Amino acid sequence: MNKFLIIGKSNSGKSCLMDELLEKNGLRPVGFRMHSIVFENEFKGYYMSSIKDVEGYHNNVPIQTVLKSKHRINLTEVYDTFGVLCLSDVLKMKKKEYDCIILDELGRGEFQSPEFMEKIREILELDVNVFILMKTVNNEFTSELRKRRDLIIYDMDNMSQDEVYLSIESKLGK
Repeated sequence: MNKFLIIGKSNSGKSCLMDELLEKNGLRPVGFRMHSIVFENEFKGYYMSSIKDVEGYHNNVPIQTVLKSKHRINLTEVYDTFGVLCLSDVLKMKKKEYDCIILDELGRGEFQSPEFMEKIREILELDVNVFILMKTVNNEFTSELRKRRDLIIYDMDNMSQDEVYLSIESKLGK
């Protein structure tokens, strides 16, 4: 099984690439995705969405909000609560229930949650396909991920979406 680290700036195509890989390869994912909150055509922040429902939670939990002043407020406790439960649920699942794990948009706030980061490390020890989508940011946790020898790194800022797609597709299932 392979572990893929797909990095790139905002709007570099990471999420579109992931959607295409899932659809064209019929993959059944678990994990979480991050989505933009847009209201009246204006970006208002992000929410975390567990691919499988997390018991006791609405499935779409705001993780960042943007004020009128454009100041961003990170709701980092979401990683400690909803995020940890989401990843704990993934770790309890049988491999036959899914084809891959998605950890979407790492690199912004999860480093403030040691328990969430530990769950990510546990997931990376599993013998399953894992996709990490990460903005081009540098902090202690993103550096740790880049140094892992078991991650295949793709830089969407320096490769086309087609190049990355074809490379990943050739490695799936191998």
